[in-house]
Amino acid sequence: MKTAVDTQENEEEMGELTDGFHLIIDALKLNGIKTIYNVPGIPITDLGRHMQANGMRVLSFRHEQAAGYAAAIAGFLTKKPGVCMTVSAPGFLNGLTALAHATTNCFPMILISGSSEREIVDLMQGDYEEMDQLAVAKTLCKAAYRILHVEDIGIGIARAYRAAVSGRPGGVYLDLPASLLGQTMGTDEGANSLVKVVDGAPAQIPASEAIERALNVLKSAERPLIILGKGAAYAQADIEIRAFIEKSGVPYLPMSMAKGLLPDTHPQSAGPARSLVLKESDVVMLIGARLNWLLSHGKGKGWGKLPKKFIQIDIEPREMDSNVEIAAPLVGDIDSCVKALLEGMGEAWPPPAC
Repeated sequence: MKTAVDTQENEEEMGELTDGFHLIIDALKLNGIKTIYNVPGIPITDLGRHMQANGMRVLSFRHEQAAGYAAAIAGFLTKKPGVCMTVSAPGFLNGLTALAHATTNCFPMILISGSSEREIVDLMQGDYEEMDQLAVAKTLCKAAYRILHVEDIGIGIARAYRAAVSGRPGGVYLDLPASLLGQTMGTDEGANSLVKVVDGAPAQIPASEAIERALNVLKSAERPLIILGKGAAYAQADIEIRAFIEKSGVPYLPMSMAKGLLPDTHPQSAGPARSLVLKESDVVMLIGARLNWLLSHGKGKGWGKLPKKFIQIDIEPREMDSNVEIAAPLVGDIDSCVKALLEGMGEAWPPPAC
């Protein structure tokens, strides 16, 4: 059994101490996260205060759902995870709506929630706001993690960050039991435990044969159409996308969240003739757009009776053939795919016959 003297001697050997509060803050700041969206309360009240004292911007809302939506949109706009912080149980559940929304809509977001102690939750002994939050969150987000030990804070936050932004972005849950915040370790050891995420969303280069296949399908079209989706806006590859559209000569149709990539007054904009171009097109290229309900799943009267071929650019292979056959799937990040298409077009790309 350790005595007070033993504890004092151990602390003297460790030197200056840091704790879970400050390691969480240091790990977030190390990875460029300086803004938190939250509703303060037990057990994360002091964590929010420490964040403000350490120069972080803490924006407090009246409801966790609103805080979560703000974090999700911040993630979409910055391509870094927006972080929402909530209290346990009811606060966590309120924030979970926004986390599910971020996952479905492919917005990088991290929901951090304080939680009850594991040994009490697992035996259902009736802790304050007792709930197995990790189990609940797993069904509604891209990934879910729990940090139990102070030395794992750095790697835990790094894993959450990378999971949120890599591949198809989405929501990640990070569970922080209250006891974690007060755990201590040596300052030097704590600094060495932090992890800076390097290349969190690495470029995914499309296969050369996929590029050639897509260009051959596009070249064969008599009435081609390009549809720009939310993914095209998220990619922030505006210059490359515009160059590709103008070089191809193909009319384009922006979905609502792709508005602004090119002006509505552009001569190739097909926005005013949406119904007509969807019905009459014979080859449709989807750039960061899904054939979901907004596009009638690629089926029905709105698409006309002509047989159509689809080219789809998406970072998620499982998105291909989700509703209709994709003649030319292009798997990769949009920036890399569009650059490869531009290079493959050469200098003498024929304009469409339409």
